[in-house]
Amino acid sequence: MKRILFSFRQSSALHPLLIFFFTGTICFQARAQLLGGFFSQQSRKEQLMAEQIAACQLYLAELRRGVRIVETGLRSASDLKSGTLGLHTTYFNSLQQISPGVQNNPKAKAMAGIGQQIAATFDQEIAFQQKANVLSRAEQDDIRQVYQNLLTKCGEDLSELRDVLTPGKLELTDAQRLERIDHLYAAMQDKLAFSGSFTSKCHGLALWRQQAARDRQALRKLYGGH
Repeated sequence: MKRILFSFRQSSALHPLLIFFFTGTICFQARAQLLGGFFSQQSRKEQLMAEQIAACQLYLAELRRGVRIVETGLRSASDLKSGTLGLHTTYFNSLQQISPGVQNNPKAKAMAGIGQQIAATFDQEIAFQQKANVLSRAEQDDIRQVYQNLLTKCGEDLSELRDVLTPGKLELTDAQRLERIDHLYAAMQDKLAFSGSFTSKCHGLALWRQQAARDRQALRKLYGGH
């Protein structure tokens, strides 16, 4: 009986120790896991910081490289300005000069004469219409308006011709200047042709009305005699 009681007491005394032992073991493992997670998080943060530092260093390296490129480009631009650009400037300046072949172009000289022919054609027709006085006042005003518009267009062509023939006014090659002169000359020729056709029709209309008036007068005399 005593052995049984002793055995029970002995097992009862060991039981709390076992509980403490197992409980402590569990707590240690939990603490170890917690600390392990903490250190793992710290390690991840350090890794991210290292990656960010590396990225910043790469960015700074690219920035320094870009600055060097810009500085090199500016030096190249300066060299171009003092060197190659000087050649281009010489070329563009040459475009502003007028060669004797352009200055003495016969079409350029003839354009002023064409303008004078147009003016003379209309002046004569207007004088004739005023003397004949068979067209209405509105019709005669229309002739003067057409004349004025045509003179304005001729003035624009002659002004452009002066620009083409003036040194320093336009940057054109000799071939381009000659092409422009040909175009302006053709335009003036068209205006001259129009002025002749228009005034001729106006003149013909006045002559027709004069003849019609004479015919009516002759008929009145003929029938009046009966």
